[in-house]
Amino acid sequence: MSIQIIFALFIAFLFASCSGTGGLKKDARNIADAMCKNIETMNKLRAVAPTDSLKLEKIQTEAKQAQVEMTVLYQEFQQKYKDKIKDVKFNKEFSGYLRKAMLDCPYLSKEDRENFEKELEK
Repeated sequence: MSIQIIFALFIAFLFASCSGTGGLKKDARNIADAMCKNIETMNKLRAVAPTDSLKLEKIQTEAKQAQVEMTVLYQEFQQKYKDKIKDVKFNKEFSGYLRKAMLDCPYLSKEDRENFEKELEK
């Protein structure tokens, strides 16, 4: 599954219940960092030899921790921004911050990086 699809689903999921102001850029950075960590972990999972059960188990634990972190961030974001669910300007602003922050992720594929850059130019 492409990071663009994951990103789009995550954004839709967030915007289904978000609102508020203050610290939006920082919140976007925190979410982008968690997403980047998740991408790194998924890359590790793809690269590990299936026969290396010790390493596989360690990386699976990292993946679970990354998912927990994403869930916590989502819940915090949802609570903090619950009043802005239908604010188009807010959604666009957050999406821009998140896309820009994701460009700092060294684990993005070339295709995903190009897509984020194109979306920022719009």
